[in-house]
Amino acid sequence: MKISLITICWNSERTLPRSLKSVLEQTRRPDEYVFVDGGSTDRTLEILEEFKAKTEPSGMAVRILSQERHENAAGIPDAWNQGISEVTGDVIGMLNSDDWYESTALESVETVLDAHPKCDAVSCPTRFVNEYGREEKVFYPKCLCVFLPFMMPLPHPGLFVKRTTYDAIGKYDVEYKISADYDWVWRFYRSGLKLAYVKDPQVNMELGGLANSNRDLARNETLKIASRHGAKRLARMAWLLRKITGR
Repeated sequence: MKISLITICWNSERTLPRSLKSVLEQTRRPDEYVFVDGGSTDRTLEILEEFKAKTEPSGMAVRILSQERHENAAGIPDAWNQGISEVTGDVIGMLNSDDWYESTALESVETVLDAHPKCDAVSCPTRFVNEYGREEKVFYPKCLCVFLPFMMPLPHPGLFVKRTTYDAIGKYDVEYKISADYDWVWRFYRSGLKLAYVKDPQVNMELGGLANSNRDLARNETLKIASRHGAKRLARMAWLLRKITGR
């Protein structure tokens, strides 16, 4: 089984070393690691070159790509798609440049895939951590059919997807600046594909990011996506609840 990782980054010098350190500490390292940089002007590229020089002698294939810009395409999902087009692994994980793995993350994913060879993706519980490094909560993957109209039930950094799954249902919709992963999970669910779960938290996700600084856009995108996938009434209820609570 060949495991590929993708990290998209832009001026990520503050958090990127933590992400890369967690990959180096894996009990089962990835076979391939592709970075898609959105035009960093800080030390991000220097950090990536140092990582590449350190890991390539061990056999990990590392590539650093400059993101291609496409008209009317949201930057984040477009970068994800470019990464997916470049990797060659059987299983693909997306590690954000401000998130990091527990040391057994990839080993745990491989163990679950070995035990459930017919599954199409694996989801890991994800620990949400604030900017000061304090744990806020642990998010355990939810039943898709129950929770999808109301929330994103699978934290994206904890999702490991088989290449054949992307081939079957496509990559990320570049229409959505924030919620392309939510739309993708809807498509996964509606296609009847199979999901397996890792039991223990293996991914740490730093709170903040684009969604938290653009809550109106995030709410509107999730409403549009859930409505498009046939849950219009429940989606409106969820939109109103999020609006009232400021989420």
